[in-house]
Parts: sequence; structure tokens; C-alpha cells
Amino acid sequence: MTDAVSTDLSARPVGSAVRLRLVLFMAIAAFMVTGPVIEQGFGARTAFWRSWTMFSAIGLGVIDASFAAEQPDGTLVPLDRFATLGLRPGGKYKRIEDTKELTALVLELCAKLGPGADLRVTARQATREGWQVISTDERNVCAL
Repeated sequence: MTDAVSTDLSARPVGSAVRLRLVLFMAIAAFMVTGPVIEQGFGARTAFWRSWTMFSAIGLGVIDASFAAEQPDGTLVPLDRFATLGLRPGGKYKRIEDTKELTALVLELCAKLGPGADLRVTARQATREGWQVISTDERNVCAL
């Protein structure tokens, strides 16, 4: 037979400790939220209020490109690179990783469209400073 001794002490903190924990939690949460708000909302950068970046390197160098074919009347009609090349949308050229891959894609599209094709490319590349324009739709890339 065992004896159980009850001391009637609970493991819960008393009222002042609960309030202190709540105040500390709220202060830390406010500090964490304020940094990004100050930079993104007000455009200010300080050493004290740290900024927050979700992804700092993923996606750098990736190219966002859109393609269009110029019609005889001068209008540009969007061109689906996957349909034109007969590829699955999730397959090859889903992500254009660098300018070499963009050049290879443009060469394939020009070859598929045939001689005299007028292909326009609007492309930009992700950098740490933001999007860098690589190509605008001002010129026919198949004629180069």
C-alpha cells in the first residue's frame, strides 16, 4: 500500500507572473512585427528595427519571360511557349534559370515558327536589387 500526500500546491503561476509573461510576449511580438512594418510601410531602414526577408536567395537569377508574335498589322499576340514547342507546361522550360537557357528557348521557338517569324520577347531577371530588364518587345529576336 502506498501513501499519497497532497500538498495542495498547483503548478500554475500566480497572477503577477501571468501578467509579466503576457507583457513580455506582447513586447517581443510587437518588436518582431514593427521591423518589417517600418521598412515596408514607411520606407525607413534602421539597425534597431530589423527588416525581415522571407527568402533571401531562392529564385535569384530566375528569368520571367513572355513571348509574343507580331502580326502583319503590327499587333502583338501572346505566344504560349509550351504549346508552340509541343511541351507539357510543367516540363522543360517551366523555369528559365539563366540567359543561356533563354537564348536556347528563343532559338527553338524561332526554328519552330519558321523563316520570317517575328518573335518578341519581354524578359526580366531576379536580382537582389529587384527585377533587371533583359529584353523588351521592341525588336524581333528571330532576325538577330
